[in-house]
Amino acid sequence: MIIQAVAHRGYPSKYPENTMSSFLKAVELGFTHLELDVHLSKDGIPVVIHDHTLDRMTNGTGRVADYTASELQSLQIRQDEHIPTLEEVLRALKGKIQLNIELKQMGSYYPLLEKRVLEVIEELSMLDQVVITSFDFDALEKIRERSGDVRIGLITFGCSKAILDWSLEIGATFLSIHHAFVTEHYIHQCKELGIQLMAWTINETSVMKKFQEYPSVWICTDELESFIDVLELSSSL
Repeated sequence: MIIQAVAHRGYPSKYPENTMSSFLKAVELGFTHLELDVHLSKDGIPVVIHDHTLDRMTNGTGRVADYTASELQSLQIRQDEHIPTLEEVLRALKGKIQLNIELKQMGSYYPLLEKRVLEVIEELSMLDQVVITSFDFDALEKIRERSGDVRIGLITFGCSKAILDWSLEIGATFLSIHHAFVTEHYIHQCKELGIQLMAWTINETSVMKKFQEYPSVWICTDELESFIDVLELSSSL
């Protein structure tokens, strides 16, 4: 079954988020898109983890930025998982699924994050398989300065004419909005402007059902099985 939706951090309701098992199991379920989060290690290696600190997901403590990639990979996540590098994830998923790579940038917190992430993507010839997203305007502008080919998109809570204008100016063809702020007006505007709209993060079945009315909008979810149930129900009606 092909599932046109975005698996948020993989398959986190059953497997540790942002780990290889979580990603590969989402692929097995048939999801067409996957979202993951990227930070930069002390030695400049892009690593896949959501938080800026290690405490919630690993047996380590402190900031991701204070550890080398090797040190980070030596830490344990439950079920014998480890923090993967971006290269490790991309190699495993090449040709299998579209990837939404979120840069966990905050101003100049990681001065080389944009450069390093783009280098990994280009070295693996995967520009056609990824979109780079961020809450950080400057991070996306740095990406665009380095590459006119890679797809980029802003993540935001709401939307406005200024955001759409900025997206057009920078050549961003993707926009991720918190689901509570998605309106029919912005759905239609994004379609007219050629911007792919994604609603995040939808875990309630009632909201999933609501968005079935808007097939042009991608749904990002943690609850992969619930989304499949809603999809199967709507297709049987």
